[in-house]
Amino acid sequence: MSTSPNGRPRRPLRILQISSAAVGGSWFHDQVRGLAELGNEVCAVLPREGPLADRLRGIRGVRVEIISFGLPRRIEQLPESVAGLWRLMRFVRAYRPDVIHSHLITARLAARVASTAYRPALVVSQVPGVVHLRIAPFRILERLTLRRDDLVIGSCRAIAHRYRAMGARSVAVSYYGCDVHRFDPATPPEPFRREFGLSGATPAIGMVAYMYPSKVREFRQVGVKGHEVFIDAAPLILREHPGARFFVVGDELVGDGAYRRELERRAAGLGVADRITFTGFRSDISSVMAGLDVLVNPSMEESACYTVVEALLMRKGVVATDVGGLPDTVQNGRTGLLIPPADPEALGQAVNALLADPAARLRMAGRGRELALRQFDITATAGQVNDLYHQALTSLRGRTRRRRENPA
Repeated sequence: MSTSPNGRPRRPLRILQISSAAVGGSWFHDQVRGLAELGNEVCAVLPREGPLADRLRGIRGVRVEIISFGLPRRIEQLPESVAGLWRLMRFVRAYRPDVIHSHLITARLAARVASTAYRPALVVSQVPGVVHLRIAPFRILERLTLRRDDLVIGSCRAIAHRYRAMGARSVAVSYYGCDVHRFDPATPPEPFRREFGLSGATPAIGMVAYMYPSKVREFRQVGVKGHEVFIDAAPLILREHPGARFFVVGDELVGDGAYRRELERRAAGLGVADRITFTGFRSDISSVMAGLDVLVNPSMEESACYTVVEALLMRKGVVATDVGGLPDTVQNGRTGLLIPPADPEALGQAVNALLADPAARLRMAGRGRELALRQFDITATAGQVNDLYHQALTSLRGRTRRRRENPA
């Protein structure tokens, strides 16, 4: 059970955690688990069955509800979307939560509407990224409904600043935490390196990320995660480290594989297809990280990024773009190196610098692990979110009481 700053036990809360993801979502899973371990009653609402729902059911005391909410992509889907939203509203009214906490744009929009079915609930939106603000319909709907939120939690400083500027009523920063002790820098590199025929001296550079094909104009040339930049940097790195090997870890989160095939063709066109391995999805991320020398994140938009945190916990050299929340974890020259977005030459130079100076790379990686242990421990981040709930609920109930005492 959580305690208040004065040490008194707090009443457990009834919390609805709503996400529109059915795959991936480790950040959501870990927060749900952390809040439940504090003694709260937590119900996770997802739009469909999938790996995430299966993992959530493995958390003791967590209830999982599948309610097919979502936005229609075609006019004929409108009745189904309205029906799903109505089911969500009925569930909220029956569940009577203290807190309705949503993640991702579709879930946030649905939660804001559904929260009208039970007005006493605290409405919390946590924002893991801002790509949706580049899409006009989402941007308009976000701005129109933002005032429904009692609290917006930015998952990094840049996102929190963006939502303050948009007019959110109350904004805080809380990083998505993880089980930091799951990543042991002493994990042996040999299993991964043997799997791909790497000697102990072979430089191994990796990128771990889902592939997101996008129709958004800004990401047509370079995708959201910047896979193209990583591939384009490979020839530049090979000039100085001709034996280097490159690993693209992860696959399309949605899609038919066309984007991955496009990336593979890009590598072939640059003459580096034999040096770049597309591993597909891997569940053994600790083993993958252990086998790498440098982890890169060339994202065009990003929050604080689970993958970068994991690499720092594994004491790996990290190169990342200076966008969004990446500077919150990669402090240039201290815990890793930052580069401009969409700049293969800068990426290549930064990777070469880390490979050329292993001692400096390890010093930065050591400081990075200290930062990650302190800033991303799920026990601490879940506790912070729980504190934010109680503070915001106290404020909300005070406002409600004053309105009743002084009706307009």
